[in-house]
Amino acid sequence: MTIKIRRAVIVEDNVSTRELIHLALTAFDAQEIVEAKDGAEALAALQGKGADIVIMDWMMEVMDGLECTRRIRAGDDGIDPRTPIMLLTGKTGAEAEKSAYQAGVNHFMEKPFSLKKLLAGVTKILGNANS
Repeated sequence: MTIKIRRAVIVEDNVSTRELIHLALTAFDAQEIVEAKDGAEALAALQGKGADIVIMDWMMEVMDGLECTRRIRAGDDGIDPRTPIMLLTGKTGAEAEKSAYQAGVNHFMEKPFSLKKLLAGVTKILGNANS
């Protein structure tokens, strides 16, 4: 199965991590990669244009990743509530993972992560979204 990404949104307040995620998405020949530093910027980026995938940090100023996920899932501002979301976080453990899935993320991944693990997560999410 070939994974195609027309538009991806990276939501991460750490510039180095955003750059690593951006690099990973180029492996999927993503046509457009939009970067946001918090959940509020992500919602603005998703309005009207949507995305094939959102890769998001949990802990950010202004609006964190779980609140942003909840708003996406609610379809706020015309955003497709089925948008695939991967949450990358420094929070660890079963409770953090449970909270993330309850908010509506499709895939939970703890930091630090490898490029290989990130690519596998994207493939898993988009493979499930396309089936």
